[in-house]
Amino acid sequence: MDFENIKTQSKIIDLLGGYQLKKVATTGGGELAGPCPFCGGKDRFRVQPNQNIWLCRNCTGGKWRDVIDFIAKRDNISIAEAAQAIAKNSPLAAANSTHSKQTRPTYTPYQPPPDEWQKDARQAVEIAQLNLFSELGAKALAYLHKRGLYNDTIKRFKLGFSSGFKSGSLWIPYGITIPCEVKGVLWYVKLRTNHDPKYTLVKGSKPGALYNADRLTSARLCLITEGEFNAMTWDQELNDVMPVASMGGSASNRIDLVNWGAYFINKSLILAVYDDDEAGQAGLLAMRDTLG
Repeated sequence: MDFENIKTQSKIIDLLGGYQLKKVATTGGGELAGPCPFCGGKDRFRVQPNQNIWLCRNCTGGKWRDVIDFIAKRDNISIAEAAQAIAKNSPLAAANSTHSKQTRPTYTPYQPPPDEWQKDARQAVEIAQLNLFSELGAKALAYLHKRGLYNDTIKRFKLGFSSGFKSGSLWIPYGITIPCEVKGVLWYVKLRTNHDPKYTLVKGSKPGALYNADRLTSARLCLITEGEFNAMTWDQELNDVMPVASMGGSASNRIDLVNWGAYFINKSLILAVYDDDEAGQAGLLAMRDTLG
């Protein structure tokens, strides 16, 4: 693949959608700053639109990265897979197609990880669940209790603990495992670590999913929160009052209506509680624009 050519076919600023950034410099064609779409903060995320590069003082250690790296980080895929995705969806690819004049560009739905990943990840989730309620996971379980979660809630959301182990082809890092399962399909396995960054994903996860979506199906109203732990706590306390879901633990995640619109179309009222910061405000505005 011609990586240098591929980098010109997608713009980081376009991928950020309605994400709110402020101009902080005019050198190099201008520089924008704001909360990182991956790890939060206030202004640790920087973009130079003219150069089509970005950095995060936390995620990239302050080193500039290109649009391929951005997509790889966003979708939790390899650099090669990100480059292929850009090349496949670029206008140049459509123009070179022999059928471009007869067909319209098609939207590729966001897909869950493949079957082999599902098998290995599901096995990992089961092992982690057993670990959590053993001597190995005692400190992790105490942490969850301190956050206000009851054992019934912990078991219902299939939380677990990994001391670092391999499940099939997957490496499960150290931390509390948080699986996101919708209609029997695993979309991602997130880990709450005891270091920075606070959260990480098992490789191959697809984090752009609606956490606890199954609870929303038939209800006429719902509550959307910013993070999984918030969703668990609200779900536990509200019980049957209303279902609660989360868009993958980040205010920057946007609701993909192709995959998740059906969960909202029957709602007469949608409530939302995000963190009281710039990222949370931007997330709320984006939700309002998307869902009304």
